[in-house]
Amino acid sequence: MSEDSDIGSRESIAQLAESSTEVSEILSKLDSNDLLDPTDYRSARQQGEAFERAVLESLGPAEPELIETESVIPMRDGYKHPLRITKPAHPPEGGSPLVICFHGGGFMAGTIYNVAPYARGIAKLFGAVVVAPTYRLAPEHAFPCGILDAWDAVKWIAAHASDFSSTPSKGFILSGGSAGANFVCVLAEVAKSEKLEPPLTGLWSCIPVLFTEDQESRDTIPQRYQEVWFSREQVEDTPILTNKSARLLLEYYKPDVTSALWSPFNAESPFKDLPPTFVQVCGRDIIRDDGLIYERMLRDSGTKTRLNVYQGLPHCFWAFFPGYKGSKEFMVDVALGFAWLLNKDVELADAEKAMIFPQLQVP
Repeated sequence: MSEDSDIGSRESIAQLAESSTEVSEILSKLDSNDLLDPTDYRSARQQGEAFERAVLESLGPAEPELIETESVIPMRDGYKHPLRITKPAHPPEGGSPLVICFHGGGFMAGTIYNVAPYARGIAKLFGAVVVAPTYRLAPEHAFPCGILDAWDAVKWIAAHASDFSSTPSKGFILSGGSAGANFVCVLAEVAKSEKLEPPLTGLWSCIPVLFTEDQESRDTIPQRYQEVWFSREQVEDTPILTNKSARLLLEYYKPDVTSALWSPFNAESPFKDLPPTFVQVCGRDIIRDDGLIYERMLRDSGTKTRLNVYQGLPHCFWAFFPGYKGSKEFMVDVALGFAWLLNKDVELADAEKAMIFPQLQVP
């Protein structure tokens, strides 16, 4: 892991894929590179939901200092989505920051329970109200349904912030992982152009996917960074997300790769005037370079950034590798990143205690 890393040269980026002996041994024991093979998307979705339920059960009931509730919110076409809210039973003096957290799942899986470990930890450490929306999934609902649902959720939550006992002036963070991180990067630009009120104060984009192998998508990468977009070739068969499975997920989602609703690189005036952004990237991940280039573009445009890179580790490793010390370190890094976004101090011991992702075997 490295903190506040630079994108570096092609050679230095290539080294990010090099695994330690310990990690190499873990990877060699996996039965399949595609741990959640999306070929049968219904089966993969069910496996993912079973894993999320197992994580929630392992976490157990929320501590007395937290309140967890569920609700539904309307989309533009009248469809109603579930919503999960995690908040402190006794808000801090001055009010609670508001955090919206979108789940991952390759655009075709995931539920409001996906982000429960982060929601509880962030609510405990910072007295924040964490709202976890969901969105309609591919292939039944292809692009742009999911991202439009996500934007509808952001607008509705922002308009009803006081109903959640939150105080966005103390912090209003848009966050998510993988597919959810794609939404964060896209919606940050939408929120800017649409002048969302209250305005966002921070972003957490964890392992974002922003490009595809299509030439039209590759052409959106700035020329000066074209040569450092090569992770899909370098680590194409690395667990947990292979090129084969990623291509299938994109076939399900069917994004218009020239649309600003797919990538911020297609936005009218991207990267400028955005709030501080915390980016996490896995070094042995086919979408590694998407996140590295995104962070660098933000930094080039004057946006304050914080970057964590996890050398030799694959996509979403913290959820899939039981007992690995790096998984625990990742969760602590999430806490430190949110502390940076919220201008708060957090003790390392408190972060280690609060940020727990149960280490379970994938079903």
